[in-house]
Amino acid sequence: MTAPLVLVEPLEPGVSIVTLNRPERRNALSIALMRELCEAIQSLAADPRERVVILRGAGPAFCAGLDLQEAADPQLIDSSADWVKRTLSTIRETSLITIAAAHGGAVAGGAGVMAACDLAVAAKDIKLGFPEVQRGLVPALVSTVLCGKLRDSDVRELFLLGELISAERAQEMGLVQRVVPAKQVLNEALRLAQTILWGGPESVRQTKRLLNLHANFEADERVEDFIASHLQARRSEEAREGAAAFLEKRLPSWAPLIGKTP
Repeated sequence: MTAPLVLVEPLEPGVSIVTLNRPERRNALSIALMRELCEAIQSLAADPRERVVILRGAGPAFCAGLDLQEAADPQLIDSSADWVKRTLSTIRETSLITIAAAHGGAVAGGAGVMAACDLAVAAKDIKLGFPEVQRGLVPALVSTVLCGKLRDSDVRELFLLGELISAERAQEMGLVQRVVPAKQVLNEALRLAQTILWGGPESVRQTKRLLNLHANFEADERVEDFIASHLQARRSEEAREGAAAFLEKRLPSWAPLIGKTP
């Protein structure tokens, strides 16, 4: 039988671990993985005893972002974009408190998943970033999370340069809340979860709801524009060249595409 792409295990009363379980692909976000992740979070949220979810990745990395092999399939672009939106929304809007326990790397959509969590603990040696522009893509959907979370200048640094940053720089920006040695990431996430459990269950839920109302995440009238920008970029020649270059482990060649209509 095929192993599940998402594992759910209780850690202690009120706290569960949800693990992205595609280590051979650095937990790349396929449609199937995103569907299982949303189902896992929704199932946990339906249990009134559950209060905190710690989200982590199996293997050497937290999450490498979109599955670019799947993303290059024109027949899957719309479905993939829809599941990215659903995944970020599910993590952000669930009544559960979500804590990312990130190690190795959290890149592009993977960094977006981490940022969508209420809190993030990162390993000291992690590399994080949003290199979409280097792959001919636009970080449109993750911008719905980042633009309400970080300073405008920091978002511009992340999105326009597309460079990977250190855990310390991510903490300076507010992208992560705690930085610890890799072996301590899960323990630190659990410590934060235990602190959350000291709060009144309904008080914590209502506080998160209030914060989400202020962030105006799902109610943002521009969300359809973000989706349109995401899809336009995914269908472009630059995206095809960026994906091919990434898979072939070479630098992309943008010059032949300059001046062409997206």
